[in-house]
Amino acid sequence: MSIILLAHLLAAAPNSIALAAPATSVSKPEDSPQSISFYIENDIFYSDRYYTNGIKLLYTGRGDDFYTSKIQFALLRMFVPEDEASQAYQSASLGQNMYVSSSISESNPPLWDRPYAGWLYLSGGAHIAKKNSLDSLSITMGIVGPLSFAEQTQKTYHSIIDAETPMGWDTQINNEFGFIASYSHIQRLLRFDFSNNTSADVLASIGGDLGNVLIQGTARAFLRFGYNLPYDFSPTRIDYDSSNDVQWIPPSGTADWHCFFYAGGAFRFVGQNITLNGNTFKRSRALTPEWMVYELMAGVSTRYGPIQLDLNWTLQTAEFTTQAYQPFMFWTLSATVFF
Repeated sequence: MSIILLAHLLAAAPNSIALAAPATSVSKPEDSPQSISFYIENDIFYSDRYYTNGIKLLYTGRGDDFYTSKIQFALLRMFVPEDEASQAYQSASLGQNMYVSSSISESNPPLWDRPYAGWLYLSGGAHIAKKNSLDSLSITMGIVGPLSFAEQTQKTYHSIIDAETPMGWDTQINNEFGFIASYSHIQRLLRFDFSNNTSADVLASIGGDLGNVLIQGTARAFLRFGYNLPYDFSPTRIDYDSSNDVQWIPPSGTADWHCFFYAGGAFRFVGQNITLNGNTFKRSRALTPEWMVYELMAGVSTRYGPIQLDLNWTLQTAEFTTQAYQPFMFWTLSATVFF
């Protein structure tokens, strides 16, 4: 499954309240839009600790014919009714996350500090988009431990920028196959279209991740406002449901540019996190996760023609009971090409 996913990756609520005419359109639903995005999350300008870096390469396209997404679509369609306006999307991604202690200069961090851990994964997703809702089901598989190559990634990057060498990777958690099944439902609760092509909407979502890597439930809500606001659904974050680039395209099409701002928050109800709890079957460093994690988010999205840039800021409460530095902050930057 991983080989097929990588091949695909490389190859390839209420009704709105309308108060003004739609903007000039250049993209129509029949154009079968595709996109490739590169995401990076980092705690730059704030720290070099805990969740210190994440990267993800994401392909999203119209259709439901990937071998890796057929089961997801079959399951989704058992519970999500479709109509003529529904649009199916599929996604494939490759990503890597890395986690370190609060002081990377220590070769043997204290046992109460966050364990060093890396997570390398491939993911495939199925998405059913409507005007005011999006349902996503994704399967993620990979490996934690030395074979995630997080140590080599961080040391190489720090060497290039002449930063401090992280010393604690010899204490990282052990190799273990990882699996996550992720589902999310996003609902557009309100949308207001004003004059001058400005719009605002309110979105809320619920979702869950289940596997030996992560068990959690998530609730999120945010407000958006801007010009030529698209009918998309997700903020710029590295999420396992991989719905970031999915958007419902109205019959009139979408504008060739947009600029909007958003702000909101999330609750994460955490049952298990392998990067904190440690290995499932082997002895490794381990901590107790906080069962409730709060997040505040704000961001901006801009697009002109086929190029889109997004920047997100996240402020997060403690993820484990002995966390010394809180709250924790990181940025997410993404660059997307539509074709």
